[in-house]
Amino acid sequence: MGNAFRQHPGPAIYAPNQTPVTDDLLEVGLLVAFGMIGFSFLLIIPGIRSWERLWATIRVFVTLFIGASILVSNFGFGWYTDKICTRTQYKANVNPPDSPQEIQAVVGLLIGLRGINITLNEVDCGLSSTPYVRPFPGEKILYTEQFFWSDPWSQGRFGFGRYAGRFSQKFQADEFRGTPYPILWVAEYFTFDGEGLRWGRKFRQAGWYTHIFMWLAFALYLVSILLFVNTIHHGALLMLYMGLVLCLAVFTYGNVILNGVNNSIKMKIPFQDGVIDPQFGWSWWLTLATGVFSVIASVFILILNATRPDLTAVFFHHTYVIDEEFVPSAIEESAEDGGPLLRTRSNRKTKTLRRTRINRGTTRKNPDPFSIALKDVSQAA
Repeated sequence: MGNAFRQHPGPAIYAPNQTPVTDDLLEVGLLVAFGMIGFSFLLIIPGIRSWERLWATIRVFVTLFIGASILVSNFGFGWYTDKICTRTQYKANVNPPDSPQEIQAVVGLLIGLRGINITLNEVDCGLSSTPYVRPFPGEKILYTEQFFWSDPWSQGRFGFGRYAGRFSQKFQADEFRGTPYPILWVAEYFTFDGEGLRWGRKFRQAGWYTHIFMWLAFALYLVSILLFVNTIHHGALLMLYMGLVLCLAVFTYGNVILNGVNNSIKMKIPFQDGVIDPQFGWSWWLTLATGVFSVIASVFILILNATRPDLTAVFFHHTYVIDEEFVPSAIEESAEDGGPLLRTRSNRKTKTLRRTRINRGTTRKNPDPFSIALKDVSQAA
């Protein structure tokens, strides 16, 4: 039946459908993972009562935002970026400058902690008085090439041999493969490692130190989530440390990139109609914003928890209970009247002599029964 309408029976062979990869799959995967957790939480929101629904929503989505920001910035290619729309050669040693086969395209440079991402997208830049005519009408020019210097992080020997670094070996392989000339032109600047031209070494060192701080911040982020379940005070302290580590990460990256110890010349890549001059990108600014927000939020929580622990207990869904043995008479009278200090999650009055968790991170116990008995005997005597 499969050969009924075939002139020459045989297996079906289809032409290749080559589609460019325009997005980083790892970044998309991380965003989808956190998005799935957020969507799962939205499904259970109707089961949460009254104002607790709002507090739980704020807690969950702020937590997901911080975690997603740390991971996406850690693996993203947005720490140092720039792009330019210019006329350029498409293939090396084929079409000289100002030839009819010269293309107009947007060349982008995206630098991350583990490597770089170079994009080439043919567009009409409007650089000529006549309408732009594509020199290769049958080919869609849209490239995204990645070059890594991580795993291993070693610099390697100078050159492109077997003992060279991962970046240099990938550059040589792309030359043999026939990667478009603008991409090779940008990547070649990261293979220099001599005199004052050590841009590849500089960005590799910056990525190495910064990614260590990013992983440390993520570990503190996970521990702070666990501590917020038990004690608000300790959870806020870990959140404060996490924010300081994130601020230290962006400071370290900027210090290594901008100092003149390893590099006396700032990297600028010239093209026919401009220069690629990278600046701090979205990953750097997102990490800085997350760090500053974490520091401010944690300090606010610490101050509020020290002055009004009943409010932080309501926001973090904790039970704020004071043992009757330590309650002054004025507070006891307020509690009997339905005061707010001795209410539980179910909004009922409570007076207890049990061991109870206090949201400041301390635990108060009842006095030893033996000592109480001795005290009663002494008073009776």
